[in-house]
Amino acid sequence: MKVRIDDLKSTFALCMSSGKFKEKAIDLELIKSLKTVAEKGLDFINGMSKDIPKNSTDWTFVFRDYYESLRGLIEAFLLFDGIEADSHQCKNAYICFKHAELELNWEFLETVRLKRNAINYRGQLLKYDDWKQFRLNFELHINALKNVIGEKMKEEESRRVK
Repeated sequence: MKVRIDDLKSTFALCMSSGKFKEKAIDLELIKSLKTVAEKGLDFINGMSKDIPKNSTDWTFVFRDYYESLRGLIEAFLLFDGIEADSHQCKNAYICFKHAELELNWEFLETVRLKRNAINYRGQLLKYDDWKQFRLNFELHINALKNVIGEKMKEEESRRVK
């Protein structure tokens, strides 16, 4: 079943007009913490996942932990702009609309958000074949965000030292 993905531009506009974006002070310690939690979560689940049989529905939790790590990194990145958002969809819309240079894929972010909601709110379970459809894009998005957050942290720290 193909899910309908809302248009990025209209989603961003709706989030903006409904007050879903809030200003927040740039908190470098919070950014570091969010990045660390995301990385540790990935290390943990990657260590555990090598023992999961391919026919197991435990791949659901690998997916969900990757999603949570990705979401945490998006949240950390938004803090550099002094922004927080009330929903995962609005966070996704902000980063894709305002930071197109990152080349994050709106459709991927929305697809995994909706899949995560199906897991959490409708009890959907995934097997390995389901997980492997998402793995590469998760890794690409997570690595891109980890790298840019690392660079921005160094820039912010050096700016504050001056």
